[in-house]
Order: sequence, then structure tokens, then C-alpha cells
Amino acid sequence: MKITIIIPCYNESERLPAADFRRFMDAHPEISFVMANDGSRDNTLEVLNDIAKDYPQMEVFDGGENRGKAHIVQAAMRHVLDNTDSDYVGFFDADLATPLEEILKFKTVLEEKGNLLLICGSRIQRLGSNIRRKWLRHYFGRTFATAVSNILCLPVYDTQCGAKILSREAAAAAIQEPFISKWFFDVEIFARIITEIGYKECVDRCFEYPLDTWIEKGDTRLTTKDFLRTPVELLRLNKKYHKAVKKQYENCIFAV
Repeated sequence: MKITIIIPCYNESERLPAADFRRFMDAHPEISFVMANDGSRDNTLEVLNDIAKDYPQMEVFDGGENRGKAHIVQAAMRHVLDNTDSDYVGFFDADLATPLEEILKFKTVLEEKGNLLLICGSRIQRLGSNIRRKWLRHYFGRTFATAVSNILCLPVYDTQCGAKILSREAAAAAIQEPFISKWFFDVEIFARIITEIGYKECVDRCFEYPLDTWIEKGDTRLTTKDFLRTPVELLRLNKKYHKAVKKQYENCIFAV
């Protein structure tokens, strides 16, 4: 099983945990990485190239001008599908709020379950886990998740965790056209799996994995303005996807 993980990077030179990447790649050379530079204005590109020169399993992908996380993830995903034979392609946030070790747990689930379209991290606070998240973001996230579940007609707990791995089939469906949302493109990934592959396939072959560790980092890239735009973004997502998703959902329900 070949897995490539995309790390979207924008102005990460001061906060990229380079030592963590080096330790992980020393121990697990079977996992490939694409460090996707999204038009950083600092020396992020130089930092990435410095790490990559020591590790053949790491590639630096320069996306050109800054166009946002949604665009760079999609562009890097297309690059992976076109230029590698990876069975799965995913993405993790550069700050490693989700530690790299969780990739290995995702890999175990993929091997055990087989034929999954998507496995995504889920930040469920529970005994035995180490999920550290500001209370305001937690409750905002629960409200957001309820709205998204209604749009997708899907009982998904956490679409927005920045830790996901997709099969080639699901990734191809996800990158068929540009995402319409800068920050909430994760919702679009689910919507496109449903509309392109099928609602039942999504339910049966997508899996939320309760993370053991997720630690919110202080340097967030979401602003108050982004929070205020959330209702508008949800309306746009609802307008574009809900009708098609609901049709797939009803076809699945009534076919039973």
C-alpha cells in the first residue's frame, strides 16, 4: 500500500516542525510526502527544499502565487494522481496539530477495512484521548457540523479536521473542478464522493477515525472575518450541493 501525504504550506518557515518530519521519515520511509508551497512570502520554500534534499520520499511542489489552502491541496492532489502510483493520497496540516504518527493508525484502518474511499480524523473529546481545542471553537464546530450534516444528509461528526486520506477513486472525484469554498472545501470532498460515486458508497466506504491526539496550535489562520463569513459559505455550499446530494440520499433510502 502506497500512501502520499500532502502538507499545504503558507509562510511556515518559523513554525514548521522540521525535526518532527525528519524523525518520522527516518522511521517510516514507506510514507511519501508532498510539501505544497502556496506562494509563501517568507523563506518557506528554502526550508522545504532543505528537508527534501535528505529524503527521497519527500517532494516539494511549488504552486506559484498564493491562492489558498483549497487550491493548493487540489493542485497537489492532481499532481500526485498524475505523477505517482500511490494507492492513497491525503493531507495533514503543516503545524501537525494532528501528529504524523496518526498516519500509521490511518494506514492500519485502511489495511484492516479494505476498499475505503476516505478516512478522516475526528476530534472527539473522550477518555483516553488528548484533544486540546479552545472551547469557543469546539462549540462553533458542533454547530457547524450540524449544518453540514443537513447539507450532506450524512451523519458526519467532523468534516473540518485537517487530516484525511483518500483513495485514488475518491481523490479523482474530489478534484474534478475547482472548489467553491476557500476554507470549507472538506465539505465539498464529501459532497463530490456522494454525487460522483454514490450515497451508499459514501456511507459504507468512508470512515471517521477518532484521533488519539489533536492539539490546537496558537497561530491560527482563521480570522474573525472568516467566522462571520461562515453562514454565507454554508449557504453557497447548500445551494451547489444539497439538491444533488438529497437526490442520491432519497434514491438510496427508497431503494432499500
